[in-house]
Amino acid sequence: MVATAMQSVRTVLRRPYAHLAGLAITVLVVQQFVESSSSLFLVQLMALYALAALGLNIILGMAGLLSVAQAAVMALGGYTAGLLMIKAQLPFVVALLVAGAASAVLSAFVGLAALRISSHYFILVTLAVAEALSLLLINEEDLTGGYNGIGGIPPLVIGGLDLSSPLALAVVAIVTLFIGWYVADALAASRSGHGIHAGGADPQLAMASGINVARLRFGASVTGGVYAGVAGALYAETLLYLGPGDFSLGKALLILLIVVIGGMGSNAGTVAAAVILVYLSEGLLRLTTVGPLVYGLGIMVILVIAPNGLDGVARRLRRAFGRILERRVAR
Repeated sequence: MVATAMQSVRTVLRRPYAHLAGLAITVLVVQQFVESSSSLFLVQLMALYALAALGLNIILGMAGLLSVAQAAVMALGGYTAGLLMIKAQLPFVVALLVAGAASAVLSAFVGLAALRISSHYFILVTLAVAEALSLLLINEEDLTGGYNGIGGIPPLVIGGLDLSSPLALAVVAIVTLFIGWYVADALAASRSGHGIHAGGADPQLAMASGINVARLRFGASVTGGVYAGVAGALYAETLLYLGPGDFSLGKALLILLIVVIGGMGSNAGTVAAAVILVYLSEGLLRLTTVGPLVYGLGIMVILVIAPNGLDGVARRLRRAFGRILERRVAR
């Protein structure tokens, strides 16, 4: 009985209604209780890092490819959108589409490497791509502004509607996150998603079962890159300025930590971890002395207490709750 009830809950959660309800509740809470510009900016960062991390969760959590290039792909999306709006005066929607396409192309290049080398060496390829793009952003001063970055990015306007206020930007980021979350959940529940999971867990066994692991890994890399590109374009509208430091290796490691602490393969865990880690990083790291130490120790404690991430904690709680229900039903 309990197992049937839990299965019904999981079935309901796969439908878009759950995501729509979550979106409505989140927007309502932000609108009613988050007032200051700094708090709304923090909400934007949480949503955008969660979006980029959802993309990495497809690459790492599902396909089993350890990548540190997600922040670099995010940078490409942000710079592409920003430069198109500044120099070509394209509207944001067009710039967003081009940014997503550019990020997909870069991720396709990275994905091709996954077809030719083992997953153990894949991280070195992604590190090389990240460093190469960082050097490009710094050295091409005429285009990217070098260390100074690019400023003067036009405020967000979609269809003539001014969305440049902190609240509007936060709502746009949240809506985009929930759309990406729903798509990621739909992918995970699909036949292709099961194939990606199987290839990530045991590539040899998956290939022996007739699964085209190479093709699915390539698709996962491209899909995850689109997530990062969209997040980067919205990040440009959040700051109205971009510099190489916004997409450093530290940011890549933050996105990686979000996926690991959320529980690899868990989209809900990834979003929850993004909220927690971005809040901690923005709050604790501003403390000039002990902030970084407290942040690092906090990460270590989380990893020790929950080695399988927040998703593992949630699973243990569900099992405990199920046992309590079974005992009460047995009485």
